[in-house]
Amino acid sequence: MNWDDLKVLLAISRAGSLTGAAHVLGIDQSTASRRISALEADLGALMFVRSKTGFTPTEVGERVIARALEIEGRAERLQEDVATGDHGPAGLVRLIGNPWTLMQVASVTLPPLMAAHPKLEVRMIAGSRWRSLARSEAAVALWFELPPHEGEFAMRLGEVAYAVYASRDADPEGLDWVSFWDDEAPRRELSRWIQRTRKPDEHLKLTATDSSLLQAGIRAGLGKGLLPMRLAERDPTLVRLGSGPPDLERALHLHAHPDTIQTARVQVVMQALRATFEEAFGAPRAADAVET
Repeated sequence: MNWDDLKVLLAISRAGSLTGAAHVLGIDQSTASRRISALEADLGALMFVRSKTGFTPTEVGERVIARALEIEGRAERLQEDVATGDHGPAGLVRLIGNPWTLMQVASVTLPPLMAAHPKLEVRMIAGSRWRSLARSEAAVALWFELPPHEGEFAMRLGEVAYAVYASRDADPEGLDWVSFWDDEAPRRELSRWIQRTRKPDEHLKLTATDSSLLQAGIRAGLGKGLLPMRLAERDPTLVRLGSGPPDLERALHLHAHPDTIQTARVQVVMQALRATFEEAFGAPRAADAVET
C-alpha cells in the first residue's frame, strides 16, 4: 500500500471533493483520481460514494480514514520529535481563515516567526469551507463568532476594531452601503449593525464574504461600509466617516484540534498570533494611520 494514496484519501475526506483534495496536495486532479482508484483496488473496496455534491465516505472508507489518521499522526509526531531536538519546531502548520485575516498574519506575524524558526513551514488556506479542523492535522484556524466544532480547542485572541469608511473621492451623503455577508456565519454582527444604522432611503448595493473584497468596492465608490480599521487606515484612497472609538468590535478566536495542540510547531504559531494580535488586528494608533 502506498502512503501517497492514503494522503489522497485523507485530503478527500477533509475537502469533500477530488478538486479540493488535489488543490491542498498541490497535484492535478487526474493524479488524485488515479491514486484513490489505486487504493480502492489494493483494498478491494470503495472508499467513497461519488455524487454531484461531492465524495462521501463509505462504511469501509470511514474505517480506513480512521487508521490513516493514526498513521499520519504517528508519522508527524516522529518527524517533529527528531527535528525539534536539533533545530527547534519544524514541519507544516496550516493556517485557516478569511483572506483578509490571513493577509494580516502574513504581513505582521509570519516574518518574525519564520525568522526565529527556519524549519517551520506554513500553508495558508482561505475560505469558509475550511470551518472545521481534521484529527491529527497540525492546523490553526482564525474565525469570528464561531463556536468550537466537535471538541476543538478555542481561545479568544482579542477584539478586532471596525469603522465606517468611504472613498475619498465620493460624497458620503449620496452613498449606499456595502456589507459583509456569509450564509454560514452563526452570527452576522456586521450586517446587523448596518441594518440598524442605514437610513430608509439607503440601499445595500454590494455584499461579500471577505473584507478585502468590500474594501475594493468601497475604494471604487460602490458604497460606504464597515471595514477592519487595521485594513482601512493604511489605504490612502479611503476616509473614515466619523471619529473616536471604533464603531464595532468583533471577537477573533483561535481554533486548534486537541490532537495536535501540544506539538511544538502549533504552540509557537499560537504564541506568535497572540504576541502580534494588537499590531495585526487592534485599533491603530493615530501615528499608524495614513495622514488625511
